Formats: sequence, C-alpha cells, structure tokens
Amino acid sequence: MFRSLFSLAILALFAFNFVAPANVSGQDEATSKKAAAELESLQANFQASIKELRAEISKTKDKDKQKELLATNNPVAKFAPQYMELAKKFKGTKASVDATLFVAGQVTGELKVEAVDFLLNNYPDKVKLSKVASSLSGDVPHPKMEGWFNLMIEKSEKDAVKASVLMSYARYVGQLPTFKRTLEISPTVAERLPADQVTYITTPRSDEQKKLLQTRLETLIEKYGDLKFKGRQTYRDAASSELFELTKLQVGMMAPEIEGEDLDEIPFKLSDYRGKVVMLDFWGHWCPPCRAMYTHEQEITRGLADKPFVLLGVNSDGNKNTAVDAVSSEGLGWRHFWNGPKGTRGPISTQWNVEGWPTVYLIDEKGVIRYKEVLGEDIDRGIEKLMAEMGHDINLGGAE
Repeated sequence: MFRSLFSLAILALFAFNFVAPANVSGQDEATSKKAAAELESLQANFQASIKELRAEISKTKDKDKQKELLATNNPVAKFAPQYMELAKKFKGTKASVDATLFVAGQVTGELKVEAVDFLLNNYPDKVKLSKVASSLSGDVPHPKMEGWFNLMIEKSEKDAVKASVLMSYARYVGQLPTFKRTLEISPTVAERLPADQVTYITTPRSDEQKKLLQTRLETLIEKYGDLKFKGRQTYRDAASSELFELTKLQVGMMAPEIEGEDLDEIPFKLSDYRGKVVMLDFWGHWCPPCRAMYTHEQEITRGLADKPFVLLGVNSDGNKNTAVDAVSSEGLGWRHFWNGPKGTRGPISTQWNVEGWPTVYLIDEKGVIRYKEVLGEDIDRGIEKLMAEMGHDINLGGAE
C-alpha cells in the first residue's frame, strides 16, 4: 500500500518517460531559474507532506484506518493543482514540463485531462509519444483524447514511434464499445463522469470516424507492417486483426467462416450450423470468468435442447488435454473448436481479435452477427430475441 505513495517523489516526473533537453525553449535564464527554484520548493513541501503522512500512518496498526488516512490525506490531491498552476505560470521552461508530467502521471479525472492537454499542445517533442499514447489507450475515453492522438500521430517523426501511436489509437477506439456497455450496465458509473464524457462514450461512431480508423490500420499494415510490435508479432499481424474486426466482425455483418477441428479432431465449420441461432463462446479452463459461466451455459443448452439453437466453444487452452478434461469433468457437452497449442494466441482468436476472455457473439439463423461481446443477462435477452424472430417464445429465466 505504501510503495506507490512513498515513491511518488521519485517516480512522478517520469510517468510518461520524460525526455527534455536542458534548454526547453527560449525563456530567459532568470525566468528559468525562478521556475526551477519554485518547483524545488514545491517538491520539498510535497515530500515533507508525504513524510508526515507516513509518520501518521505508522502510528496505527489498523489496516482500515491506514487506508482511510491514505485516502483522505493523500498529498497528491493537495499539491497537484499547485504543480499545474506552476506549469502554466512558467510556460516554456523545463520546470513547466516537469510539473505538468507530475500532474499527468499522478492524478485522474479533469485535472489529468487538463495536464495532458497542456503537455501535448505545448511540449509534444519533450515526451516519448509512444509511451503517452500507450498509457492513454486504456484510460476512460474522453472527448479530447482523439485530438491528442491526432496530434501525436502528426508529431511522430520516427517510423517506430508513428507505428506505436497508430496502434495505440486503434486500440483506444476498439475499447470504446466496452466502456459504452459498462455505462449501460452500471448507471452509477455514468453518474460519476461529466455529461460530455458520457455522451462521447455512448454516441455511435460516425462513418467518417470508422473510415479514418480503417485508413490508419491500412497505413500500419502497408507502411509499417514489417516493424516489430510485441515479441515476434509485427504491426502487420496486430493491425490485420484490428482491421479484420472493423471490417468483418461488426453487428449486422455476416459472421466470417471458422474452420477447424473439435476436441475429437473431427473437422467442422461455423457455417455447418446455419439455420440455428449460434452462441459462439471464446473460452478457456484457465480463465476464472469463463469457468463461472459453465453452469449458466449448461442451463441454456438444456433448456433449448429441442430448439434451433447451438452453443459452440472456441477453446484457448494451449494443452488440449486440459480442455478435454474440463469438458468431461464439468459437463460441457457442446462442440468446441480447439484454438491450437498457442492458446489465446491461436489462429481463430487472433483472426477474431479476441483480447478478453470470455468473449461471446450471438449469430442469427442466417449467419449474421447480431450481438457482440455480450455477457450475463445480455446473453439471455439476445438469445430470447433471436429465437422469437424464428417463432420460438422462450424465457431463459426458465427456458422451455
């Protein structure tokens, strides 16, 4: 609990891998010295505040009390606005860059938005843009973020940096639907966000925005495809999966064919089940949330045993025996594609750009994707709707 707090003074200025020359701008020497002195004083006060809090926390052995003290007296909340004020006061100095990095790396919410906006609009050449882009790609989406990505893409000069920023942009856009579903499922989360942020997250992407993402993914593949992304994977590999999802795996599109073998090594295809509603579940016995679904899936398959419905799995256990044993011991008596010895990085999940487990698609009797990445009650309601379209009234609260 204490490590992150007591390393703040050391780590804060390097949150985005700060890279700045001694002379940040043309500011006169007197102004730069004054800015450095005020930052040094602020840093000393901040560190003293940390020391005081540490001493206060050490006086109690009650863990709940320690957490309460940390939550209510965290010096970051008090000092971050002062750092931001200093950054603006001495704009163009190295101290301004340092202060802005402190805020951007240590806070959340609107103050972080203000800091990142100030940082990228004033000092885009003083930070490692690939690191900034990567850190933002998983943050809660904000209306200003796409402008930041556009700026970073424009300012990236080296091919490796440009490719990295483009990939982070694609992943940022790709996780927008997940945040949208979160707000729909948990209204209390939406209540904690500003109205413009909620609107941004829940508004469907325009055709122009979709086209821009497609163009940038195509650029990644064509211009930077041979560069290494992660391990042996290239940007071509990673971007191709993102592009496949964008152009082939959207709701309303025909589900792409899957050809493979089941756990008995018998070949089969997704299209073999045309004429039935298909629940396609990407799962693995290694995955606790996947295992938590077993009972519910058994109930669904039993309740719809005489209906035009089928549950198909795509198993991601790298050891096939693990999958075979799980199917036998857990009673998962439906058919499963095996994703191969690479597990989660196997060919089926890679092509379908599966990043989270489990991932569930619902496909109608014509082979059209109707629901994507659904879980819990959303699975039930989706199946009920698709079955009703085929003239079967069912209730998965007690299917018949």
